[in-house]
Amino acid sequence: MLASALLVGALVSALAVDAGREANSVVSRLIGVAEAAEPKARKQGYVWSATRSSSDLRLRGYVPSEDVRGTVLGMAKANVPDLEVEDRMHVSPGAPAIDQWLGAVSFGLQQLSHLKQGSARLLNVGLRIEGEAGNAQDFAEVQTALNGALPTGLSIIADNIRPPKVDPFVFVASLSPDTLALVGSVPNERARKRLRDLSRQLFERSTLDDRLQLASGAPKNWNDAVTASLKALSRLDSGKISLSGLAVTIEGIAPDKGTAAAVASQLRRDLPSMFSPTEKISWKEANFIR
Repeated sequence: MLASALLVGALVSALAVDAGREANSVVSRLIGVAEAAEPKARKQGYVWSATRSSSDLRLRGYVPSEDVRGTVLGMAKANVPDLEVEDRMHVSPGAPAIDQWLGAVSFGLQQLSHLKQGSARLLNVGLRIEGEAGNAQDFAEVQTALNGALPTGLSIIADNIRPPKVDPFVFVASLSPDTLALVGSVPNERARKRLRDLSRQLFERSTLDDRLQLASGAPKNWNDAVTASLKALSRLDSGKISLSGLAVTIEGIAPDKGTAAAVASQLRRDLPSMFSPTEKISWKEANFIR
């Protein structure tokens, strides 16, 4: 009898140990599953994005709660009221301070309202933004915002905002007795500075009137074409050069017939081969129209 009791006790103890091990194994597996399912937001940073096209605004990434989702959707519709908003955001913990995060989201959406197409992406409260501005004024406003005071905590990781594309790409320089006026489009601020410096070297005028606006869409070798055109214009007493796409027109008054012919020849020689020149140059003694 005693031996039987001892045997039963041993079996019960063994079963209890096995049950405990199985329970621990189950708990371990559950913990593993939970860790595997832990939001990427905790491991890779809190990611959110908005992408704008001509017809819609697509929202992706994480939001801290359903209430905050509603706030973000309200911001989106306020900034781009004419676009359909597609919401594929997921609720996930791990967000930065809510006020800072919402400030960063709001700032990104405000910049997208000035773009024809583009995207704003947040990693925690670091912003990457890219796209094409709707027009010259929109481009200027985005540049002012990106270079000005940012919302608390927000940093700009990267920005690639392009000026609006224009077609044809037009540049005009008009020469009068006391002023050189530059109007039309210029591809970037470096090109603007180079043109201003070149103009001051070539023209002895008291006033340089720069009304150029930034735009994308300049033809290949545009800088060389403008340089050749300004050099030709500098030999006239007054006149104008116009670049519209690949077409170049120079018109004005030369001091004499020889200069008129030389300017026309110089422009044809110096222009890149894909540009087509037209000359309408007269001189003081007589009229000469080519």
